[in-house]
Parts: sequence; C-alpha cells; structure tokens
Amino acid sequence: MPKVDLMLAEWNALPPERQRFIATQLSRYFLSPLLSVDAIVPVAVDYFGNHLSTFDILIGGEWMRFVPGMRQVALGVKQPVPAEMQGVLTALGVSEEAGQRHLSPAAVRDMPPMLVARASVLTGEAVIGTIDLTTQVFSGDHFAYVAVKNQVLALLRPKTVGLAPAATGNFPPRLENETVVLRLAGEHAYQVAVKQDWDQAALVKRLSGFGFALPDEREYEYLMGGGLDSLFGWGNRLPDPGMRYVPNRFGLTVPAEREGAELVRSAFAKSAPVAAGAEGPDLLPLSPFYRSRLGEFKTMRYRKIAKVELK
Repeated sequence: MPKVDLMLAEWNALPPERQRFIATQLSRYFLSPLLSVDAIVPVAVDYFGNHLSTFDILIGGEWMRFVPGMRQVALGVKQPVPAEMQGVLTALGVSEEAGQRHLSPAAVRDMPPMLVARASVLTGEAVIGTIDLTTQVFSGDHFAYVAVKNQVLALLRPKTVGLAPAATGNFPPRLENETVVLRLAGEHAYQVAVKQDWDQAALVKRLSGFGFALPDEREYEYLMGGGLDSLFGWGNRLPDPGMRYVPNRFGLTVPAEREGAELVRSAFAKSAPVAAGAEGPDLLPLSPFYRSRLGEFKTMRYRKIAKVELK
C-alpha cells in the first residue's frame, strides 16, 4: 500500500472498499501473529466540520483505532502564549508562570499513521484477550492465557452456572483475584488482563514483543488533540459543565474524569488526575499539551500504539 494513502487528506479521499482493504492489511502485517484479530468495525467521526471514516480493530482483546498520519502538525504552546489561549488560561485562573511550567513548548512534526488503544490501562496490568461468557472460548494471546486459564474460569464459574445466555446482563462490570482482572466488554464477553509486578522497562519490552510501543509526547498530543492547534481538543474555550468525555477529532473516547497520568516516551508524563466536579486550574490536565511529573509507576496508566512504518 502506498504510504501516502495513510495520511489524513489522502485517506479521506479513498473509496470505502479501499479503506477496508488497507485496515485489514494493517491488522495482519504490522503486529505479532500471536495476537488474534477478532473484529474490524467501520467508524464514522464528524467533528466540527471535520469528517473521518476509519476502523476499530479488536486485536488481542483490545480495541485499537486506526488514526491516519498528518504532515507538519503544530503541537504544544507558543511563547508568548497566543491571545486566544491566554484568554482561556486566565478564565481558568492559571497564571502565566504555571502555564509555561505545565504546557509543552511549541513544535511542528510530521505524524505517522498509527493504531492506538481506545482506552488506557493501569501500568500494573497487561490485557491478553477476551473470553465469551456463553461458550467460555478465549480469543487473544493463548500462550499467556494457559497460565491463568483455571483462575479465569474459577472467577466465572459461580456467575455462569444455571444462567441462560439471555441472563448475561446480570454480570458485574469487574471480577478479579490476586492474578487476573476481568472487565465486562459487551453483553457476552469479558476482557482478560493479567496483573503484573514490573517496571516501565519490562512493560516496554512486553509491548515491543507484539509490535506495540508507548507514544512519545508529540504522538500523544496528536492523538489526544486531533492535530488541532488549540489549548484543548475542542478548541480555545472552557469545557462544558458536566462534560463526561473530551471531544476528539479522531473519535477516541477519552474520559474527562482522569484516574491518573499516562506514560509516554519522555521525561514527563501526560495528563494528571481530574476529579468529578473539578474547576479552574484543576481542568488544565484536559489539555493534550499538559505535562506532569513522572509519578510512582504503579499509579499511572498507559495507552499503547503501533506506528505504521512503510519503506
């Protein structure tokens, strides 16, 4: 496939059948064959006049979204801060000094096409697949599943005995023991994650073994901000009261309430915890350009990516 077809402007001009063919190729040839590909679903995103037709791909138990690349993307915040951004910072009660300390400096970069996880994961967990609640058939990394299969089935057994398939709506959203975590991932499946006692180096090594990586700071900003040159992903204005999810040009579901900062390949972390009902300066971490200090590894989250690199 020509690399140019994977850039945003060219991608949007492709016919749907060509886009699906490329998405299928991406799911097969850019990641480890040990990972099962269990679904490819078309997605249409309309965002303030910008349209994107893309795909969600269920790979190894995690939904990954294809995000086309873009040339010469303006990221970070210029100094002095542009008037339209400074107005929002002032309204939030963020001082000029605090803005300079917490917001990444301006840069312009070409962004590669990527597969990106729809949701972040706790650093102490590794998703290995999904298990069907009706058949108890597992899809994902079978080598990892063998070691925890009995524990997964033991967690499910009290919940499944005597239940007809129609009764699966009674399942709790989360089940866990000392080793595994099961999260409800639809009406008839749980996502399976294994708890890990590791550090960042071990996490990165595991990801790379399957063709994944952590995003760097600018890749994270592109994905979370949609490549838009504004303080927030929705523009240079205050967030709407009671907003539950941050609007995103690529249709990524990003909660407004944050449980922790996210790891990137940088000396900084991105984002920071944002509590329900947060106001003023506490809302600044909703900006994709927000930097925070690296915290304790076990308190953080990560969002894996796979860069599509063609010769």
